Amino acid sequence: MRILNNRLQGFFPAFGHKLRTVFDLESSGRVIVFSALVGVVAGLGAAAFLYFLVLLQGYALGHIEGYYPPAAGTEPISHVAQMPTNWLAVLLVPVFGGIVCGCIVYCFAPEAEGHGTDAMVKAFHSLGGRIRARVPLVKTLASIVTIGTGGSAGREGPIAQIGAGFGSFLSDRLKLSDWERRMLILSGAAGGVGAIFRAPLGGALFAVEVLYASTAVEFSAIVPCVVASVVAYSVFSSIYGPGLAFIVPETLSFEGPSELPFYLVFAIICAVSGFLYIWCFYGLRDHFFRRLPVPNHIKPAIGGLLLGLVALWFPQVMAGGYGWIQEAINGNMTLKLMAMLVVAKILATSFTISSGGSGGVFAPSLFIGAMLGGAFGLLCNTMFPGVAPPAEAFVLVGMGGFFAGVAKVPLTALIMVSEMSGSYDLLVPLMLVSVINVAVLSSRWSLYEEQVPSLIDSPAHLGDYVVDVLEGMVVREIYNPSRLPTLIHEDIPLQRVLRMVAHSKESYFPVVDENEDLVGIFSLHDIRSAFVNKDAGNLILASDLASSSVVTVTPEDNLHTTLRLCTQKNITEIPVVDVENPKHVICMLSRQEVLTAYDERMSALRNGQS
Repeated sequence: MRILNNRLQGFFPAFGHKLRTVFDLESSGRVIVFSALVGVVAGLGAAAFLYFLVLLQGYALGHIEGYYPPAAGTEPISHVAQMPTNWLAVLLVPVFGGIVCGCIVYCFAPEAEGHGTDAMVKAFHSLGGRIRARVPLVKTLASIVTIGTGGSAGREGPIAQIGAGFGSFLSDRLKLSDWERRMLILSGAAGGVGAIFRAPLGGALFAVEVLYASTAVEFSAIVPCVVASVVAYSVFSSIYGPGLAFIVPETLSFEGPSELPFYLVFAIICAVSGFLYIWCFYGLRDHFFRRLPVPNHIKPAIGGLLLGLVALWFPQVMAGGYGWIQEAINGNMTLKLMAMLVVAKILATSFTISSGGSGGVFAPSLFIGAMLGGAFGLLCNTMFPGVAPPAEAFVLVGMGGFFAGVAKVPLTALIMVSEMSGSYDLLVPLMLVSVINVAVLSSRWSLYEEQVPSLIDSPAHLGDYVVDVLEGMVVREIYNPSRLPTLIHEDIPLQRVLRMVAHSKESYFPVVDENEDLVGIFSLHDIRSAFVNKDAGNLILASDLASSSVVTVTPEDNLHTTLRLCTQKNITEIPVVDVENPKHVICMLSRQEVLTAYDERMSALRNGQS
């Protein structure tokens, strides 16, 4: 029976070790589960945000201003489209919205000003994924007020911060690691964006791509972001129903390589326009609004007043403007109007957000790109009739291509526009314009200031390069088999254990059975109390001192695994066991030996040695 028990005791740890080598549930399993939970909250948050936003817009823009923009996509038509009838309200309602927004933000969470995506990016890189619990609520309220009263801003910033904020909150309550917290804030952002735009894949790509100003992608977050985005999209769609942000004519498609030169020229125009947009956006913030000798609480109201002045001539720039994008897709707008709306929207967005107003920059960027594309498309069709692609095609390509350049998210742009329109027929020109725009527009020019150039520049990845070196080294390279451990048999009484320890230079002592199979381990710290209680005599055996939960490594395990196990168990030495017989201890390996090996390898790499 004892032999059977010993075999069973050896079987289950070995079986567990084998499972851990096949399924990485310890590191990724619970993140996936938690990301689904974050997705539920992100979906509900997106639904609640949209409900209250539509409610306020209906009252402030519709009832007070008499402004009803055209519907976009499959959204229900609640009122016949009409231009504002109360022009004084067009000027004053954004001012009131700015005052309320400024009081909410600067009284409760000043970091909620501007576009919320940047705050999420900063939390990922520099704050260990931590977002104050009040920030998502403050951001939500401030953004609803800003956009609902006509502010030229988008939904993705506040929605991303709602999801990311819950991911941070959940991580803190469950005492998760910084890595897990970072994964969950990205999952929350992906869920919120994927839900509000009904673009689950685009939302997931946005969260992992927006972190960097180069073409780098946070690959480790793709799985939890996809899970959260799909769940959030499902929750949101179950409330509002499935639908498309824009309806595209079925005849709109890419006709062949002969159209590519037009799109290539358009990509360059997008890059130049993107530079002007970013220059104006941050130029007004740094050289105008921040220098105004008034309290920060008042500055969004000043921005609202300037927005109102623009809206007196171009009311299309108020709020998100999705209906006007749909009108451009439908071919119902003139070249002159769309060209002027490009400039007007750049100014309106800069006045709204750069002054301290709250909202995203995604929707305004889509609007600018759509109008730029529509104007360029009509110009090309005027100059090259029958040769140039339809102007409506440039509207869709402009939406994705322009945003790709100013946000440095080429994959997100082309996938999200395709999902929002339900059409992948223009994927080729979208790819061309997005990639060329990103390549031409310097990485210095981005709407998201908190982006870093690449993974190596992110504080979140400072330790990854240590991991890369350690993962390339195995225990066999550094362990010393001649350093035989002091094995203590489990039935040895305490007094004899003390004598053996006194004559040993080791700090950790493996405990073995009659077959010299490992059954436990103890350290000098574990037997410290035994020196005080000398009357225990032969009542205490070595097995009583030992911990049966022993972590081990084999000669084939890498040093990153070894160092991680030492850190998790807070030990300075770890037993090295035989690959074929994981109960047979070969020697002991110290944490210091691992660190010394790392130093030596790094020195060799610096000197050009392999």
